[in-house]
Amino acid sequence: MRTPRAEEIVARARGIIERGAGDRLTMRRLADEMGIQAPSLYKHFPDKEAIQRAVHVDYLTALRDAVAAAGAAVDDPEHPLVRVARAHRAHCLANRELYAYVHVLPYPRAEAAGVLKDIRLVWFHAAGTSDLALAVYAFTRGMVELEIRSLTPLGAEADGGYEEGLAAFVARAELVGPSPSERRGSQH
Repeated sequence: MRTPRAEEIVARARGIIERGAGDRLTMRRLADEMGIQAPSLYKHFPDKEAIQRAVHVDYLTALRDAVAAAGAAVDDPEHPLVRVARAHRAHCLANRELYAYVHVLPYPRAEAAGVLKDIRLVWFHAAGTSDLALAVYAFTRGMVELEIRSLTPLGAEADGGYEEGLAAFVARAELVGPSPSERRGSQH
């Protein structure tokens, strides 16, 4: 549990990143933005990396909340896999600067273990199998990377390609059932 001041520090760091200045995030700049001396930050975080991990965990928590809400929308006629994948993509695209920033940092596995587990469960429940969940997650992550880094091939429409991919995954989920590896696992 973070103190209110630690929450403020993380929010200010996130603000710097969201303005596209994440490459210039320093303890001094953060302190200057807050109107305090840089050593005051060390009362709440041991170093800049700890602040970066906190920003990363907050990003993942917001992502988890977005995909969980989409996965739980039982009155939505779309396949849960489509809802979760679209929510994941929408969250990433709405938070482009944060996405780009946190995805070059080491994953905060220890700090975000519970959040990462929750995200995996949402994907699994939406897909029905862990193999399909991984495939759709990887597809979504790859498409988001192409869009955020402006690498979509010339002449290709990101939205169209994304929807085509989702349609193929949904067809796989509805027609085939459990993946080969999960069928093998259930035989043991």
